[in-house]
Amino acid sequence: MNYKLTKKENGIFDAEIKIDQTEWEGFITSAYEKNKGKYSIPGFRKGHAPKNIIEKTYGKGVFFNDAMDQAYYKAYTQVLSEHEEVKPIDSPNLDVKKFDETGLEFVLSIPCVPDFELAQYKGLTFTKQVNKVTDEQVKEAIDRELLRSSRLVETKKPAKLDDFVTLDFDGYIDGKQFDGGKAENYQLKLGSHSFIDTFEDQLVGLNIGDKKDVNVTFPADYHEASLAGKPATFKVEIKNIRERIMPELNEEFVSNSTEFNTVDEYKASILERLTKETENSAEIELDNDILDKVIDDTNLVVPETLTKQEFDRQINGMKAQMQYQGIKLEDYVKYIGKTMEQFNDEVMAQSKRNVKARLVLEKLIRVENLDINEADIDNKMEELAKNAHMELEDYKKQVNNDMVNRIANELLMKKITDFLRANNTIK
Repeated sequence: MNYKLTKKENGIFDAEIKIDQTEWEGFITSAYEKNKGKYSIPGFRKGHAPKNIIEKTYGKGVFFNDAMDQAYYKAYTQVLSEHEEVKPIDSPNLDVKKFDETGLEFVLSIPCVPDFELAQYKGLTFTKQVNKVTDEQVKEAIDRELLRSSRLVETKKPAKLDDFVTLDFDGYIDGKQFDGGKAENYQLKLGSHSFIDTFEDQLVGLNIGDKKDVNVTFPADYHEASLAGKPATFKVEIKNIRERIMPELNEEFVSNSTEFNTVDEYKASILERLTKETENSAEIELDNDILDKVIDDTNLVVPETLTKQEFDRQINGMKAQMQYQGIKLEDYVKYIGKTMEQFNDEVMAQSKRNVKARLVLEKLIRVENLDINEADIDNKMEELAKNAHMELEDYKKQVNNDMVNRIANELLMKKITDFLRANNTIK
């Protein structure tokens, strides 16, 4: 077998294959030996009819497809074994150019990642944006801590915003009940805007045992088309009311709920934590800015095959996640107010971006020899084991392949970002 390999545009390699008559007859004979047991010929035991008799009975091309498969496989594997630069991303396209008594000629068009040049990734200047933590942010963080220490207490006072009410409700449109409009002992926080229109506002002032007709209108863009824009009446009964009792920020709260003794110490610790979080966010944003610059500026035609593969992976992952939660993807898309076409377009765009990012980073890794090794992974494992207060060997026993791959990916990304920071100016 002879072949000529030609590099085409957009990552395509054409392998022009020539097989002479003798070699082709060998493929035919091999196909005959493989398949002869399938044919019954009068006068011969099954599987013992000569090749020429089978061809005469079933047609000259009876073994062609199987012989062609063998020729294709041999040619393809030989090209791949002899040319490391050929890295397929999909199955080759087969085009038979000639087939006669002199032999066979065909072309394998092999799709690969197209060649591209990395955009400039050294000698650039980036600015790290670190925002100062404000007094308001410290107050909000403390309020969240106070909220976690709060209590919900039953009350007989009229319901007010931020109270939690337990209610039964039954919804009607044009005097008829509708699906999904009824519930018993439903827990609702007034002012959470969980319900449509002014539903929650109309419950303010009600007492336990009160009944009321709540009149609302479904939004025009409501996810359930049969209800969109329609007025509805909900017959509501209040079963229970609970109000939230917030603790006061004082020395007693601090000493009982934290490791500190004074309010000032506690506030200083919150400020320190928020400052570290802000700095960490700035570091992550800086790394993302550098990566985005390299990826966005690199001129690369992303192969449709890889984009489609990534799209399928994304969609299948979403479907599995939704199924686990008992939701259909189509229902989720409708709920967020989009059509499946709009949703698929967005996922396809993100898939294309993901593939481009992967290809750019893979090339950067090759060009700058940034790959990691077993020693890197072992060192990280040792660090993680120490943090978990475990012996290394015991820690390794509970680490599966997915965890190892995740550790390897994190180490690799850190090596990439460290390299890019070291070779660019950071202000």
